[in-house]
Amino acid sequence: MVEATQIEPLNSKASQPYAKWLWLCTGLFAFRVVAQLAALLFKPSFLPTFESWHGGVLPYPLLLSTQVLIFIWLAWTALKFSLGKVYPRHRLGTIISILASLYFLALLLRLLLGLTILSEHRWFASYLPAFFHLVLANYLFLYGHFHFRHSK
Repeated sequence: MVEATQIEPLNSKASQPYAKWLWLCTGLFAFRVVAQLAALLFKPSFLPTFESWHGGVLPYPLLLSTQVLIFIWLAWTALKFSLGKVYPRHRLGTIISILASLYFLALLLRLLLGLTILSEHRWFASYLPAFFHLVLANYLFLYGHFHFRHSK
């Protein structure tokens, strides 16, 4: 009979450098969510307008709900990295790294097109949402890189 082996988490030293960057991305994303909500509710002069934060693809209530779910996942996984309770999986790392790279490149293209030939289209010219999508892409890339690099 073959004995089942359990995948052990790496010690926290391996995940600590990633945890710091994951928390930074999580904090930036949280700032984005709170700033957009504040722009809608209070219209403070020190923040860009609500429309600057909103790409217009999703109705805001649906967007906010989605952002809360994303934030919960970001914080949960960053906490796991902080505590060293991450189980590296090579295949997951490969898939996430590829998807994160494609996501980053697509959003970079969106920014470049919005700054040049498609500046009159709202979705392309919505720079703040595009920037924060790049933050999410970086989070995913870090997540994938850890799994790829530290798996056996």
